[in-house]
Amino acid sequence: MDGEQSGLEATVDRLRTELEGLRTAMRTRAVIEQAKGVLVGRLGCTPEQAFEQLVGRSQAENRKLAQLAADLLADAAPPPAARDVQPTAARGVPAAPPVESPPVEPPPAAPGREAPVQGPGAGGREEGLATRFHLAAAALTTAADPDELAERLYRTALAPLGAGALVLAVREPDGALRLVGAYGVGARQLSQWQRIPPRTRVPLSEAVRTDRPVWVADRREFAARYPDLAGDDLVPGTTVCALPLHVRGRLLGALKIGWPQPHRPAPAVEAHLAALADLAADTLLRLPGAPPAEAPPAGLDPAGAPWFRAVLDGLLDPVLVLSAVRDRDGKVTDLQVEHANAPTVDLAGRDAAELRGRRLTELYPGMAASGTLDRLRTAAADGIPYRGEAERYVETVAGSARASAMTVCATPFQDGLLLTWRAHDERDRRIAQLAQTARLARVGTWEWHPGERRIACSDDVPQLFGAPADTDRLGPRTDRFGPRAGLDPRTALGAIAPADRAAVRAAALALLDGRTPVTVDFAVRAADGYRSLRALGEAAVADDGRLLALSGVVQDVTPWRRAEQALSDTRDRLADQRRRTGDEQRAVRALQQALMRAPAGRPVPGLDSAGRYLPAERARKVGGDWYELLDLPDGTVLLAVGDVSGHGLPAAVAMSQLRYALRGMAYDDAEPGQLLDRLDRMLCHQRADHIAAVTVARLDPRTGHLAWARAGHLPPVLLHDGTARSLEPPPGLILGVNPHARRPTAELGLAPGDTLLLYTDGLIERRSAGSGTDPGSGVTRLLHACTDYRAAPDPAGLVDHLLRRFGAPNPFDDICLLAVRRRP
Repeated sequence: MDGEQSGLEATVDRLRTELEGLRTAMRTRAVIEQAKGVLVGRLGCTPEQAFEQLVGRSQAENRKLAQLAADLLADAAPPPAARDVQPTAARGVPAAPPVESPPVEPPPAAPGREAPVQGPGAGGREEGLATRFHLAAAALTTAADPDELAERLYRTALAPLGAGALVLAVREPDGALRLVGAYGVGARQLSQWQRIPPRTRVPLSEAVRTDRPVWVADRREFAARYPDLAGDDLVPGTTVCALPLHVRGRLLGALKIGWPQPHRPAPAVEAHLAALADLAADTLLRLPGAPPAEAPPAGLDPAGAPWFRAVLDGLLDPVLVLSAVRDRDGKVTDLQVEHANAPTVDLAGRDAAELRGRRLTELYPGMAASGTLDRLRTAAADGIPYRGEAERYVETVAGSARASAMTVCATPFQDGLLLTWRAHDERDRRIAQLAQTARLARVGTWEWHPGERRIACSDDVPQLFGAPADTDRLGPRTDRFGPRAGLDPRTALGAIAPADRAAVRAAALALLDGRTPVTVDFAVRAADGYRSLRALGEAAVADDGRLLALSGVVQDVTPWRRAEQALSDTRDRLADQRRRTGDEQRAVRALQQALMRAPAGRPVPGLDSAGRYLPAERARKVGGDWYELLDLPDGTVLLAVGDVSGHGLPAAVAMSQLRYALRGMAYDDAEPGQLLDRLDRMLCHQRADHIAAVTVARLDPRTGHLAWARAGHLPPVLLHDGTARSLEPPPGLILGVNPHARRPTAELGLAPGDTLLLYTDGLIERRSAGSGTDPGSGVTRLLHACTDYRAAPDPAGLVDHLLRRFGAPNPFDDICLLAVRRRP
């Protein structure tokens, strides 16, 4: 029994060895067959003779047959240059003389795996790079999965360069990177980095985003360039690089390699690594396990898969699959149409067949001029979706400009974008305008059908009834109306002010009875108190009288109601103010008239007199103008006119105080100047809010002697023998300013028949345009008017004549006139 088991184990071991030998032979068969072809072409011999040549050289040089075949291919067919590779210094790494990677001791072969290939070109010598490329290409042809691909790439090509680990990542349609293969990386790192989101900044994603190799010299530089990364890096090593993976002109993903020691590759080594990356990409695309698990087995390029294009053709809106066009630095300079779905018709009327293969700068120069193309390039470079709401696009087609408003959406997709748009026609614009109008006017719509328990309404209606924004507190959404909100009638009625619920119920019953239309105003509770709403509804009734539906609108009329209330309150306040002002004016006018009509004593022998007081007409306010004529015990007469500042009751009261104070002071035989000085001291002592201009005179009718003084007032006018002149005024400061001012008294004699006129400035001054306000011109007109008076020498006739000549009453100021005539 033991002998049989030992024989079985030996058989299994022999078969395993043979199987591994067959696998090794299959991995090297491709390079040997290609080398045979080279010899057939060079020597003109048969394939059998070419193989004999290879075997003979292998035995003579004591080299493996596969190594010899790879050297022959490297000489006859150099590997393709994937792209132009910039020197390391151009990418920000400190420049250094090209150095060869130090020879490294290859790791021991794993059980069942051959050791890394050695021989000419191993150890990093540049002349051996082509050989290793062909050996790697042969080894990768039989890789069964991405992990085996990574291991063979490492052993045949990267280990001789001193690398310690690598990972392979493919780009998913949304721009994320998914790890598919690795070698030399711990399970913990692989578990944490299975999927790298689009906007995560790491060397792998940066190589995909820029479509350029990314080199990081050491860990210090790594920490400076990627400060947000914490914990262990995905690929262990001191120096790391990430290389884009390209296949048939498309960006598939990225390859990341790590070196345990600082590594500064020569330009030829960088080009070799780029070629290896594309070789790995081409192999990876053919592996059955490489596509994302959620995608059908159509490869890693869904944009080119028939099923994907069929899905796009089934959409209603146009869709463009755009690939990024990059410059030598990896910057996105343009976008090219790789595919357009069946519904695609652009603004110029071009269909899908006319758009494929062309660049956006060529197709839509107007998009470039408006800046939209820049935003699309940014979206492709950064992997950030872009949405342009109702932007206006203008393109010139056959010499004529065509414009349209469109909403454009761009979603990152592989190395480019999925671009779709929707044009807004006249109907869409009108709907948008109506929606905007409803929003600005705070109007919502509602509809109810018999048998339904809820009222279907627009989203604004629950908010009008007090529900917070973005909620549906008044009821869940109804399936019948899709996105429309549901309004519970009971809850809505509970939100209405109790005083208005009866009116709302009555309006609802009227609609249910088929009466239409119905309008009702009511208030609802809100965070700021109550808000005013207006609901309008109408009933749809069938021919047989059945109620089909109720519908209408609800509008927030709170601003109008508040404006109406504010206007009503303002009107009430104005009316009350007008009433109080009228009462005050009547009281002041009565007081003024009473003061003016106060008894002036008995008639003075030998003297005729006349006085007039006219309040301002337009201002409708009684002012502080006044006049005084008082016979005194010594046979003289006190004459005075005055003007107290201001209008209304305060001015009238101040005028009365000043007038009666003057009457009292006049009985002690003081001169007019002294009387004014006493009045001034009285006003200043009382600290009154008024000032006053006054003229005071004392006339003896028997002798004609006149003594007079003034305080800031216009001088009197003397009429003598048909001529009129103003008296030469003595100096005199207005009352209420300086209690120490002194006012001299002037004297002259009145001949029999002379008339003396005292007046306030309201007679000669006007504020209206064209009339002037210069007192000098007004006095001149007054003198002319007095001279023109040719009637009988009567003071009453004179003052009436002057009032007519000056168009009294004055619209803006009071007028006082006092005229006395000494009888012959």
